[in-house]
Amino acid sequence: MKRLLAGAIIGVWIGLVVTTFWRMEWRFLQPAPRPEGAAQIDPAQKPLAPTSQLNTDRGVYSLQGHLTLLNFWSPDCACSRFMERHVRDLVRTYRPKGVQFITVIVGEGNGEDAPDLLERWYRRRIDTPAVADVGGALSRRFGVWAGPSAVIVNPEGQVVYLGAYNIGRYCDNRKTAYAQQALEALLEGRHPPRASTPFYGCQVPSAE
Repeated sequence: MKRLLAGAIIGVWIGLVVTTFWRMEWRFLQPAPRPEGAAQIDPAQKPLAPTSQLNTDRGVYSLQGHLTLLNFWSPDCACSRFMERHVRDLVRTYRPKGVQFITVIVGEGNGEDAPDLLERWYRRRIDTPAVADVGGALSRRFGVWAGPSAVIVNPEGQVVYLGAYNIGRYCDNRKTAYAQQALEALLEGRHPPRASTPFYGCQVPSAE
């Protein structure tokens, strides 16, 4: 009887774990809705970035003169944390090739200020300059709807890629690693295979 009870408890526990996992996975595989106030940017038209420079925790960085990847990251989003290994790999692989990386930390604006958000980024130990985006205003200006996501700006200051890193949670599918494919193409003087993809993950706060 005790063995049956223990087996039933274990079975229920496993079922709950599996159900929770698949609910999270299903959420990540669904494109995030566009938040109110987000700009509509079409990278296929190579529009200029909404700002030519960013004031980061390491000083002012220009978005012109370098191929730049903006990493939009949310400290409260499990999807962003799952993507960190991939972001580390991108930094390690492409920064030596001249790619500039800047992280935009998206905060809900529910009491946390910029130093709080920066401190949470420092704990992740990913070596990029960072900008605290309390309330998501900067993200919306760049047309970002959810994180984790990437915006790639070419040396002329034009947005040439906008969207998700990958359609898979763990970003281990080379066939759908769209941000990485865009970087590789641009470094080789080609157009990205895709200029934009839907956003997945945790929605950027809407404008009030």
